[in-house]
Amino acid sequence: MEHSLETLQSCPSCGHDSFKNILSCIDYTYSKDAFYLVECTSCKLLFTNPRPDELAIGKYYDSPEYVSHTDTNSGLLFTLYGIVKRYTLKQKRKTLESLSNEKNILDYGAGSGDFSNELVQNNWTVSAYEPDGNARKKIEEKNSKINLVGQLPEVGTESKSVITLWHVLEHVHRLNETIKEFHRILKNDGILVIAVPNHTSFDASYYQTDWAAYDVPRHLYHFNPATLETLMSANGFLLHEIKPMWFDSYYVSLLSEKNISNPGILKTAFGWIRAFLFGSYSNIKTIVATKNCSSVTYVFKKAL
Repeated sequence: MEHSLETLQSCPSCGHDSFKNILSCIDYTYSKDAFYLVECTSCKLLFTNPRPDELAIGKYYDSPEYVSHTDTNSGLLFTLYGIVKRYTLKQKRKTLESLSNEKNILDYGAGSGDFSNELVQNNWTVSAYEPDGNARKKIEEKNSKINLVGQLPEVGTESKSVITLWHVLEHVHRLNETIKEFHRILKNDGILVIAVPNHTSFDASYYQTDWAAYDVPRHLYHFNPATLETLMSANGFLLHEIKPMWFDSYYVSLLSEKNISNPGILKTAFGWIRAFLFGSYSNIKTIVATKNCSSVTYVFKKAL
């Protein structure tokens, strides 16, 4: 498939110019092309290289299977996803309310607006940033009280008590530039909440190149707790708390089973059982060590 790729000559986190090939993964969602994952020899960040540039990346999201931009309930897998999503939206809101006394938020990478809508319905003042045009339309249809932001420079300095990125940071082309904007926008006593997949989890080590959370080329970076903390510390943030995302182990395992099955669907009970077992085992390992979860939510505060 034709696409416009850019090859990074330096690490997007630390700027080091030496890295090594680690994996080659298939884009199962859209192009079926292979993309390379490389590791920075200095900070150890894993990232997709080469990758689609900012103008070319949009088409890789153009799939009904990319659920954060759609509201599909087609098939058992996405029906289950919808049920779990409705539960986790409330849990995420309650987590924020336990961390912040103020209800003023920037939801960055809002997708189709479900979380922003959950907040507005519970008396939060919500600004939402979402670059995808179709997803923005869904946000507008869901709730007119959500303030859609065109670009980060439009948001006032020290104007937000909370900024959230739910599985978004791994998609951001201008990594350090964007994080510096978060530092500007966030109040001094505010919190930055970032949820990302963890490639050092058990399910990642088991599924390897078929691990669904690599999600190339949409995922430009592949974090673990150490590499994310290094990136955020360099941009003026201190790690405050880590929270496991228990349901992600099951969902990512199910999608990984879908990747390795033929013709790309979970056709047998065996695949579902395997996904449940490996998702459960990944969570058991997380109980022993919090940082091992398939996906992790990190709470950061500004270094003053």
